[in-house]
Formats: sequence, C-alpha cells, structure tokens
Amino acid sequence: MLLRNRITLLLSLALVLMVAALIALGSLRTRQTEAQLADIAIAGQQSLWESLVADRAEDLSAQADLFALRVSSAPSAAADAMEKVVAESADLLTGGETVQLLSIDGDILASNVPTFRTRPIFGPTELAAMQELGDAVASGTAGTDPAEAGAPGGLRQETSTRYVVVGSSVAARGSGPPVIVALMVDALTVLEDLSTRLGEPSYLVSLRGRMVTGTDPALYDAADPALPHRTADAEIIALGDRLYFAAGVPVPDLGGPPAGQLVTLRDATLSLSASRGLEQTGIAAIAVAGLVLIGALYVFLRRAFAPLETAIGTLSALSKGDLNELPTIGGSGEIRRIGEALLVFRGNALRLVEQEERIARQRRRQERVIKRQLERLAGTLDPEGQQAIQADLRAIISDPDAPAAVEPVPAAGAAARPNEELQMLTEVLSRMSHRISAQHQRLTELIAELQAAIITRARLAGLEQELEIARELQLSFLPKPLPPHPAFTVEGFMEPAKEVGGDFFDFFMVDERHLGVVVADVSGKGVAAALFMAITRTLIKATALTGTAPAETLRDVNDFLAAENDQMMFVTLFHGIIDLETSEMRYANAGHNPPLLLGPEPGTVAELPAARDPALAVIEGLEFEEMTCRLAPGTRLFMFTDGVTEAFNASEEAFGDARLQAVAAGAGHNQDLNAVVRDAVIAFEGEAERADDLTCVTLRFTGRG
Repeated sequence: MLLRNRITLLLSLALVLMVAALIALGSLRTRQTEAQLADIAIAGQQSLWESLVADRAEDLSAQADLFALRVSSAPSAAADAMEKVVAESADLLTGGETVQLLSIDGDILASNVPTFRTRPIFGPTELAAMQELGDAVASGTAGTDPAEAGAPGGLRQETSTRYVVVGSSVAARGSGPPVIVALMVDALTVLEDLSTRLGEPSYLVSLRGRMVTGTDPALYDAADPALPHRTADAEIIALGDRLYFAAGVPVPDLGGPPAGQLVTLRDATLSLSASRGLEQTGIAAIAVAGLVLIGALYVFLRRAFAPLETAIGTLSALSKGDLNELPTIGGSGEIRRIGEALLVFRGNALRLVEQEERIARQRRRQERVIKRQLERLAGTLDPEGQQAIQADLRAIISDPDAPAAVEPVPAAGAAARPNEELQMLTEVLSRMSHRISAQHQRLTELIAELQAAIITRARLAGLEQELEIARELQLSFLPKPLPPHPAFTVEGFMEPAKEVGGDFFDFFMVDERHLGVVVADVSGKGVAAALFMAITRTLIKATALTGTAPAETLRDVNDFLAAENDQMMFVTLFHGIIDLETSEMRYANAGHNPPLLLGPEPGTVAELPAARDPALAVIEGLEFEEMTCRLAPGTRLFMFTDGVTEAFNASEEAFGDARLQAVAAGAGHNQDLNAVVRDAVIAFEGEAERADDLTCVTLRFTGRG
C-alpha cells in the first residue's frame, strides 16, 4: 500500500473512531435519560399499585369485621352453622366478593362459592399469624381492629388463572377455637382502577411469564414483552408503527415473596419518535461531515506525493531489470536528488549485466554436463523422487520453466564463480542421497502402517459383528405378545439410540388373575448398560413371578444389585401388578418417569401419582412405597422412558412433559398411542441426533366386558 494511502487510511480511521465515539456518547446519554425516566415511571407505578392494593385490602378487612361479628354470634362453629351465616350475610357482599370461613387449621368451613371451585386462601405462614391474632382477640389484648392487629391482607394468586386481593378478620368464639374470615375480590378490579389513573393498560403476569389477567389482553399478546419476572425493568417495544413503553415491577404476595409481576404498556410513540428522529438526524450530519473531511484529505495528499511516486516507479522498474526506462528528473529538493542518483545507478547496472552474461554462458555449458549425469542417477528413484531431483536440477541450471516454489542451491545464480562447480555438485548429490534415504524410510513406514491397518480392520469387523449379535440378543429379551385377553391389551416398543441400549420393558401374567408390567431405564449407554439391563430384567421377572408385591420386588432386587455394584450404575424402574378381577393396580416407582393415565373421556390425561423413591442399585436396605389406583374400563396406561421427554431438536429444546401430555390427549381412543408418540418425537427431533433410547408401552384396560 502506498505511503499516501496509509496516511490517508490512518487519519480516516482516527476520524471515524472520533465520530463513532461522539455517536456512542450521545446514544449512551439518551439511553441513560430513558433509563432514569423508566426508573421514575416504575417507582410511581409500584407506589400507586401498592396503595390501591392496600386500600382494597383494608376495605375487605372492614367487610370481614362485619362478617366476624355475625360469626361470633352464631350458635356453633360447625360447617352447617357457618354456611347459614354465609347465606344470611349476602347483604355484606356488594361487589362480587368471595368469602371463606376457615378453621384455625386452614380447612374451609363455608364459602359463597362451591368448595370444589376454590381452595383455602391462607397458607401455613398466614394461619400461624391468624392463630396468634385469634389468641390475642380471645384474651382481649388485640384491640378492636384486626387489620391493625396484624390480620393478613394483600395480593395472592388463588389459581393459575386468577389473582385476588384478600382482606381478613378473626371471629372469636367463647366456647371454641376462633374462625378466620377471609374476603377476596378479583385483582382485575384493582387493575382497572390503576389503568384509569395511569391512562394505560395494565396486567398481572405470573412468575412463569404467563399473562394471567389484564385490561387489554389483545395488546399484551401482540406486544409480548420480554421483562424479567422477579426484578423491576422496562423496555421499548415496536408494534407496527407504534412504540410502547413496557414497565414491569414484581408485586408482593400477602406472605411476603413476589406473587407475580405488574406490567403496564404506555403508548410513547410521539415522545420516542421525536427523540429518536433527532438522534438519527445528528448521526447523519456527523457522518456526512466526516466523509467530506476524508475526501478533502485524500485529494491534498495525492497532489503532495505525486513527484515522489514518479521517482518510486522508475526505481521499481530498475529493480526488475528494466534498464530501458530513463529516470525523469523533476521537482526540487530531495525529489530532484533522488532522480540524479537513479541515473548513476542505471549506468552501473548496465555494466554489471554485461559481465553476468559472459559468466552465464560458461556456467550453462558446465550445467548441461552435470545434468545429464545426475539424470541417469535419478532414474533409479520412484516417479516422485525423479520429479524432486528434476526440480533440483532446474534450480541449479536456472531453468526458466522451474517452479517458483523450488529453493535454489546456494551456489546457483548468474554470478557464480568458476571455482564453485564442485560445491554445486556436492549440494546436488547430498540432496539425492537424502531423497533416496527418505524414500526407503517412507516405504518402511507404509508397510508398517498397512500391516497395522489390516489388523485394525479385522478387529473392527469382529467388533461390529459382536455388536450386531448383542443388538439381536437384546431385542430378543423384549416380551412376546401375550395371548388375547378380554380384560386388557398391552403392547410396546424399544428403539436404542446406539447399537445396544439400556431401556427395557416387560409384561407377563403372574397368575391367571394378575398381570405384571415393568418399564425401566439403565444409566449410561452401550454394552455395559445392556448387560446391566439384562441382569435387572431377569431379577425383576423372577422375583415378581413368585407373587411378591411390587414394593417388595423392588426392595429385593435393589439389595441384590447394590451389593456388588462396583461400576456405580443404577436403573430407574416402574413396576405394577394389576388385579384383573377388581381392576386395582398396585405399583411402585424407583425414580422413573410417572406413567400417564388416559381416561375413557377424550382428552383426559393425568400423571400417575408416585412416591419420591430413589433408583435401584444406589444403596442397600431401602424400603419402597407401594401405591394403588383403580383402572376404569376404557382407561389407557401409557408408560415411557426419559428418551421421550428428553428428546432434543436442533435448537437444543427438550420435548418435555407438557408436549407429551398434549400429544397423548390429542390421540384418538382407537389410535396406536405408541406410534403417535414415536412419530411426534421423531418429527420434533428433525435432523438432530437422537440422544437416548426411545421406549413406550401402552396398556388398554377394558375390564371383564
């Protein structure tokens, strides 16, 4: 690169960096201003929300005090007496409030909504506070205002789809424990009040990031703000041609920890558009000014360096051997002195060329003799060695067809003196000796590598054959279809992720009345997991066929496996025994994925309850919990391994329990549920490599018919 261009580039780079710094500082100041405004907005939003919730909770507590007076005068604290109080106190519920009368243990005594649609609003922390308040009220030391005495009140997430504001009171009873009065109202009423005061829609978002309630759900779904759910933050969202300022603050639960997040969406199109437009205009003006300065600098340096570039061009031609070009003497000062020196240099170069031509003619005659002799010696080498020697010879005799990458012999060149022929010959012979030795060494190494490759290939072929035999043997372990039975049908499949895997399943008749099912997953993959699987399967089936209960079977097998488990392997396992006469299933779960129960009604899916017992082979002497459930006719029991829920796609996203339940719920009653789930997992994985074995078993229970 020319000196002129380097100077221009350096100055341009410095100017660009300075412009970029100015733009960055301006942008940073704008962002800091926006952040300060966001902090002010968030603080005001949080303060107003807490004030509205506190006011609403106080109003509800006042209503609860009135309820408490009527509860205190009730003849007893029995559930029917409390329900009568609720029925006769409808006049106290003027705004759609929900009332709960709770025992001091937290049980619902009465409510103005069906008890199956609600649950106790207070947890252990609030119940303990209400216990202390009840004792104080009973002893007369709590005063007349339960709210001032510490009655819980505030926001609470009643269900996954509803937030409520709660107020409470304690009704003291002379002849028994106090009764807790809790009034709650949908938090949407407070949101509407907040939105009216702020002039912008507001929402309550759960800690999982789902919008539970809000004044304009459609706008929230369209904006889809990505705010942290446990800290206060804000962001600007572009939605079409509008800009929205989204602010989120965590809102406390009445017990203290955050219950969710309060989010507001303010239409800030006018203010933000003007600010950003001014910022973009300033950036454009700075960029244009920088380009103008760079262009002016380039023109100035081009004119200043023109005479020097002319002298450099002449010197470059002389260095390449072009002696026909005469240097131009121009300019003044140092540039003129450079031109005069070039004239002297050209005359000396012409005399040197004439002398080199005389030496070169004599050298070429000697090189031809040496070349013929060395070519005869090179004929004893392989083709590659011959080509290397020919390249050396071309380097010695200055062959015009020689490749540019060939390194010439040190004594070569047009200026070689007559007494250097012996040195040239020594160098070439040394190279030829090296070529012959290297060729012999390469042949020896190739023979050794070929022998090793033949041995490795034979071993690899044997290993592949053994893995194929192991795969066929493992698949032979899978249970054969049972004879047709009027009470059930059961079928399953297992696809290993490698040649052999660690998953297995089994189903067998313990006797004419009892059906046993097993689904398990051994830690690890490959041959070791397959061997551990075979041992576990044999032990489980042998123990279960003796009529042992599922929990006892897991206990005995666990003690056997853990006794000599030097490899520290383990196996998760689900084992159930179904009584075909009574439709009762006894089962035990050793750290395995809970199976899914699909009821007779379409779309009904639930996880089978399971104890938190550890996997087998971890520690000896464990007792496993046995659980029972009853299978209604038409029920399907879907058992699987973690190869289903922990299947990953190319984006490293897991298939997950929620997606599995959705697929199972959408499967028709007459469809092959195993095939539906397998197809869904394969479609989800796409081009991603399978990470684990895939195993599914479906039991369809029909009863005695």
